[in-house]
Amino acid sequence: MSLKKKIIIGTIALAAIVLIVLFGTKTLSGPKSYIVKKTNFESRITVKGEIQGKDAVVITLPDAMKDRDLRIRDFQIKDLIQEGSMVKKGDWVATLDIDNIKQQIEYNNDELERRLAEFSDAKIDTAIELNTMREEIKELKFDLEYRELDLEQSQYESPAYQRKMQVAYNKTVRQINKKQRDYQMRKMSLAVRTKRREDRYNYYLMRDSLLKKALEAAEIVAPQDGMVMYARTRHGRKIKIGDEVSQWNPAIATLPDMSVLMSETYVEEIHITKLNIGDSVEVTVDALPGKIFKGSVYEIANIGQELQGYDSNVFNVLIELKDKDPELKPAMTTENNIIINSIPDVYTIPRECLFSENGNEFVFMKREGEIVKQSVQAGLDNDKVVIISSGLEENDRVLYTPPPDYEKNLSVYRIRVN
Repeated sequence: MSLKKKIIIGTIALAAIVLIVLFGTKTLSGPKSYIVKKTNFESRITVKGEIQGKDAVVITLPDAMKDRDLRIRDFQIKDLIQEGSMVKKGDWVATLDIDNIKQQIEYNNDELERRLAEFSDAKIDTAIELNTMREEIKELKFDLEYRELDLEQSQYESPAYQRKMQVAYNKTVRQINKKQRDYQMRKMSLAVRTKRREDRYNYYLMRDSLLKKALEAAEIVAPQDGMVMYARTRHGRKIKIGDEVSQWNPAIATLPDMSVLMSETYVEEIHITKLNIGDSVEVTVDALPGKIFKGSVYEIANIGQELQGYDSNVFNVLIELKDKDPELKPAMTTENNIIINSIPDVYTIPRECLFSENGNEFVFMKREGEIVKQSVQAGLDNDKVVIISSGLEENDRVLYTPPPDYEKNLSVYRIRVN
């Protein structure tokens, strides 16, 4: 390359550098802008969820293990079938720990023996005591016969002797009557005591039967064909080996009916009043990128609950999917976009195009070759756009960022406010 050409190229490069330094990059490529147009505005709440069947058969703690007389409050899950397994009716699903049941059986057997001995003793004591009292009554009746003979023979004696025999006879009669009353009262008392012993014995006999049934029921089986999905604990996580189930929290697993699919999610209490049954929902599934499923809010819980991972109470929300896809499986993670507001044909701009100062909202707008600070009236917004109810027209061009010299020429832009 000749020296002349090198000088020309160097001069051009130097001139370009000087232009960049003097006018800045905005001269070459102006600030990024957005063209105002009418769109359909949608306000959404986005929450994570999980696919499940609308209806499901719940596999719970067997009835044989819910009886209070077992005196066992919780049962630990010792073994559990893998989630997603296909089972037939009667197939094994879970095993509950039976150590507590065995301990209760040993304790109950000891009590059963003791109560049987008490019951037997009560029956024997009753028989002996009542027999003794009957014998005493018999003896008194024999005495009464002698008194009666003495009374008959006393008619030939003095009046005083006759009165003495009469008194002795009446006394024996009173003794017999009292003894008979005592016998009846004692018989009733002993019957109650014996019945109490019998009831206690029967109670432990009944517990023995319950504990043996509970021992057999510790192997949980599927009530029908289906795919096993784990139930959730009160804290929202899925149940696992080592967790405990009880009559107050009995669910172990479910067999969902996948003919109608739902997305189960939780919405924080700050947003729950914005939701209504029937609200439209767009559901995406993490495992099926690119696919969007239409749905609607099917059910909203009446009572909130505390769940790990949330700062406030949350409400359980069920979303029914209108679309079907054979690739959808239970427990797939979803993202649910619940549409709580939909307004057609309104002017919207990106949120970053709207600015505020001293409570006044405005935009920077390109107009006839200059940048104008334009006051606007903003309305509803979502995480992307905001509605502009006044101050802009279709095809107006607004900037995403303030002009580079905005802070230096504050008064100039204030003069140009429309």
